[in-house]
Amino acid sequence: MISFLHTSPVHVATFDALLDELSPGMPRQHRVEESWLETARDNGMSPELSDTITDAMRQLAAGGVGVCTCSTIGGVAEAAGIHGAPTIRIDRALMQAALSHGLRPLVAMCLESTKAPTLDLLGDVAGGQGMDAAPVVVMCQPAWQHFEAGDMDAYARSIAETVKAGLGNDSVDCIVLAQGSMAVAEPLLADTGLPVLSSPRLGVLRALDILNENA
Repeated sequence: MISFLHTSPVHVATFDALLDELSPGMPRQHRVEESWLETARDNGMSPELSDTITDAMRQLAAGGVGVCTCSTIGGVAEAAGIHGAPTIRIDRALMQAALSHGLRPLVAMCLESTKAPTLDLLGDVAGGQGMDAAPVVVMCQPAWQHFEAGDMDAYARSIAETVKAGLGNDSVDCIVLAQGSMAVAEPLLADTGLPVLSSPRLGVLRALDILNENA
C-alpha cells in the first residue's frame, strides 16, 4: 500500500490519477492535514509539530510506504522512516532528476516556508553525489493566492509568467517546480526549451520502486 500525507485536498485526485496510470489497482490511502502547513508557515517547525508529523508518517508507512507530498514539512516526514515502515518526500526524486541535467537548476517555489527545506534538500542530494549545486531561485508568491482560491488555471499562469521573467539572462540547465501543486504549470513552460521537472510523478515512481524492493 502507498499512503499519502497531503496538506491540501487538491492533491488527492492528482495522486490517485498517477497511481491509476502507473500501477492500476495499487491500494492507497490519503490523509489531509491543511493546518500543518499553516502552522509551519506561521510559526516554523516546532518540536510539537515535528512529533505529530513523525507519528502520522509512521502510521501511514506501516505495511507499505508513506509518502509526503508537501515540500515544507517534507524533511521531517522523510526522517520519520523506520525499518519496515519507509517514508519518502516526493521532492527528493525531483532534485535527483534536476541534477541529472546539470548543477544550475532554476528552482521555483511559491511559499517562503518552502525555500529552506527545498534548498537544503538540493544541497543534500548534490553533496551525496560529490557536487555543489548553484541554483537560481525564483519565488512565485503572487501565484499562491490563486491556489488558495482554488483557481488552478490562474495559479499555473502566474507561476509560468514569473518563471519566464526569472529566466532573464541567467543560463540554467532545467526548471524545477519545487512544490507538488506547481506541476499544473509544467505545460505552460514547454516553450522555454528547457527540461521542466515537477515532483508528483517522480515521487510516485520512487514509492513504487521502494515497494518492489521490499516485496
